[in-house]
Amino acid sequence: MKYNETLKKLQMVQLATVELDQPRVRPMTMIWWQERFWFATGAQDSKAIQIRDNPKAEWCLLIPGEGCTGYLKGAGVMRAESEPAIRQAFADYAVFVYDYWKDANDPDFVLYEMRITELKLMVPGAMLEQDITNDYLTK
Repeated sequence: MKYNETLKKLQMVQLATVELDQPRVRPMTMIWWQERFWFATGAQDSKAIQIRDNPKAEWCLLIPGEGCTGYLKGAGVMRAESEPAIRQAFADYAVFVYDYWKDANDPDFVLYEMRITELKLMVPGAMLEQDITNDYLTK
């Protein structure tokens, strides 16, 4: 199984950030766009504030299997995207953005790309995860 076979345009993941010395985990929509991992949120949301203070984050996507579950897990640094053309193209791709923000230039709309430093895959039924970071970084 290849990691990108598990990905859809939009998927719900558990995203972990850090507030001071306390991990914080919440469900969040992760967007697979241009073969990269993206997140959209409000500028005043607690996760945006946590990411400003510490841009390291991690997410986990469950992969259902027959009678067992695997996962794809990514860790890295969240980078806020400020380029208007990229923000517009992203919003046009992930149209739910328009349900929450007036347009791609809305100052409350924060778009993050996670720059992957670690990507791990546990195939459903496997006992150990595989480090597939190089597979992703050299694609």
